[in-house]
Amino acid sequence: MIAARLADLDPSRLGDDLRLLVDAGTRWRDGAPLYVPVPPGTSLSAESLFYSYPPLVAQAMSLVAGVPFPAIYVTWTAGAVAGLWLVAVRLGRDGRAVAFPALALAPFLYPLAVALLMGNVNAWFPAAFGLVLAAVLVAGRGWTLTGGSALALATVAKLHPASLGIWLLVRGVRDARSGRSGSALLVLAVAATVGLGLLAVSLAVGGIAPWADYVAFLRESSGAADVVSPLNVGPASQIALLFGLSDETARSLQVVVGVIAIAGTAIAAWALDDRVESFAWATVASLVILPVTWFHYPVALVPVALVAASRARGAAWRRTALLLAAAIVTAALAIVAPVVVWVAAALVLGAARASSPEAT
Repeated sequence: MIAARLADLDPSRLGDDLRLLVDAGTRWRDGAPLYVPVPPGTSLSAESLFYSYPPLVAQAMSLVAGVPFPAIYVTWTAGAVAGLWLVAVRLGRDGRAVAFPALALAPFLYPLAVALLMGNVNAWFPAAFGLVLAAVLVAGRGWTLTGGSALALATVAKLHPASLGIWLLVRGVRDARSGRSGSALLVLAVAATVGLGLLAVSLAVGGIAPWADYVAFLRESSGAADVVSPLNVGPASQIALLFGLSDETARSLQVVVGVIAIAGTAIAAWALDDRVESFAWATVASLVILPVTWFHYPVALVPVALVAASRARGAAWRRTALLLAAAIVTAALAIVAPVVVWVAAALVLGAARASSPEAT
């Protein structure tokens, strides 16, 4: 119903974020500039729709730029949902079946629903982060290759998932030192190889100029973007709102937030024995690496919820189910107050701990 209402608007708002990517692909195909110039003394609103992805995304979208947008949107959405189904089947294989419940509940998980309706790249993050988690939990060359490739693709699109590489590195070293079998380092190696391969393809196709423009855009926009907004649930933005601080101060705070997030990722990888809870903390940390965190970003925690729901037993199952149900309800309430989505994320973290083998 909401999709139909968005589609009936003039112009249509259904798939706005995806349309932005397709338009960038069209500009690349036509040889037009990808990035909005930021003149001195002006600012960019964080809520404004402007292309801020690496050139590789526009280069990829140029391959479908001539296809009617409804067909692109339907295929994009179906692919994201199919990815959710794939990881739900894989992560629930050794416990309760969670694939059908996951699909049944997906429309009511508001951050995911919003990502799907807007055609945002984050709609694919349950699949991408889930494939990385599956590659760590499940032995097998195929899952290692798939998980590493998924991390590389997520990183070249949104940048902030790169912090999971720190988790894989530290976790891999920890596992090796303890004599515990694991594929974290292999997943990281695949991600690095695929990422460098994608960069090489981009440079071969378009040369260095688009990347130079991208770096210049990041440099200009980092000092001009208005990041303080109720819709930006990132810690720096919310602290600035709470104390009435300026955008400049918020950008300085973001440096501290980023350092804490990176340190927290390494600590979680080393200190927490349970791989699922450790991965959950690293996922949350990855969401605050950049200055802007939107309401739909925590969909990356969906794979953690799937594992928690699948592996819990006995009394731990009841606690886990209650925590996950509360997370879904809280995420719905966050439509009114977006910052409340962090409460939902905390509930998923609680579910990861409640479902751990030690808890049962």
